[in-house]
Amino acid sequence: MDSVPPPSREMTRRSFVARSALLPFVWASLSGCSSGDGKDGKGRVAHRCPSWPVSPLSPGTPLWPVRFKGYGASLSLSGRWLAGGGKDQKLWLRDARTGRLVWDRAAERSATPGDGAEHQDNPQVLAVKGRVLAGGGDGYLADQAVALCAADGKVLWRRDIPGGQSMEIAVSGDVVGIIAQHDVFGLSLRTGEVLWRLVVSQAAGLVSHGRMFLFTCRDVESPYGAMGVDRESGDVVWDERVADSNYVDIKVADGLAHLLATRVVEEAQDDGTIVFATVPGEVRSIDAETGKVAWNRSMPLSGDWLIGGGCVFVQTNDRLFALLRDTGETAWSMPIPSDTNVQLAFHEGSLFASRSGFADEKGFLIALDPATGKERWRLDDSDFSPVIPGPPGMLLANPDGGTVSALETTAGDVIWSSRFKGPVQAVTDELVYCHDGEEISVYDVTSGDPYYGQG
Repeated sequence: MDSVPPPSREMTRRSFVARSALLPFVWASLSGCSSGDGKDGKGRVAHRCPSWPVSPLSPGTPLWPVRFKGYGASLSLSGRWLAGGGKDQKLWLRDARTGRLVWDRAAERSATPGDGAEHQDNPQVLAVKGRVLAGGGDGYLADQAVALCAADGKVLWRRDIPGGQSMEIAVSGDVVGIIAQHDVFGLSLRTGEVLWRLVVSQAAGLVSHGRMFLFTCRDVESPYGAMGVDRESGDVVWDERVADSNYVDIKVADGLAHLLATRVVEEAQDDGTIVFATVPGEVRSIDAETGKVAWNRSMPLSGDWLIGGGCVFVQTNDRLFALLRDTGETAWSMPIPSDTNVQLAFHEGSLFASRSGFADEKGFLIALDPATGKERWRLDDSDFSPVIPGPPGMLLANPDGGTVSALETTAGDVIWSSRFKGPVQAVTDELVYCHDGEEISVYDVTSGDPYYGQG
């Protein structure tokens, strides 16, 4: 296993060149894999690694549901393949339609296990570009990342990642971006070679955009904010901080990185006690490639936010605002039935705002025209919250487990309601995947009935 050397000098957000020495790499033995003429040692045709399996496995005995003790972050759906890694210390790939196991591989336990006394074994897993990438967690992949060939599970490379228990993984071009405890790494997707290493405290929300990796961050001497890093060099292209913020979230759309920052201040009371009060936060829009600020708005912020239909939608106490994505100007605003947190979703050209009922307050689900705020339909006294996009023409309500309902998008009519085992993890045009920590269950999205893997 190759180890990552410590940085040769302190690298902070002000260090615009943050690169470690390039390391030699060692290819794992790949029996059955080909990187040259497509034949193995006996002259037989072999697949090339990395690659996906040639085709889904043939139909046979139904397999769904399947046992999987693990966490939702340890599952990754990519087209017709489902990858995962759980408490049995194995990484695996399944045919996402039939549930059939293509391969599983026992993961080599890390030499430096995490601090979790019970070893939760919850690695981050990402299936992409003919590879299964995995790393982090409190158990067998603590402080390391590994890449497997999706075709047969052979190890392509393995790399030590110091502080890599809580890990985020993203891919841009031929570079793997990894957020660890106090560092952001750039690795070669092909070899696992460390291209650069950047010291950043409390980095989170890793996303790729063009030639950039973007993420939120906070340093001891700096407020919360976000960075844009060149994927090839690790150079910090831009670094935007929001003064006095206590939380920053980032969303990227159409070349703009939008930041939502909240602020909380201490207020002294007459009895000498201190309470925390929310003060106006800020929505800021930045060119994702250059870091140039396009606009910012100071306003009270609460609840959910999202981007869609040319607008940034935010909740301000008991009003919902639509800000034009390119300028930040108010396109429209409207009162909402409650000043508690409202959940937002965007699907097929409609904006959906919802909240479950509690105490003596009724829940609601409202469908809006995102350009004007005009109400298209509403369901009062509704517990259909939150909602998430489904296949064309369908929303899924209450995806966090229990009774899940499918709603028709143009009128809100209930198509079906069904008891699901565990929260929804992924939705395709045909199937809904759920996981309750013990097993993966799959349901037919057209009916809500259990799907048993045939076909």
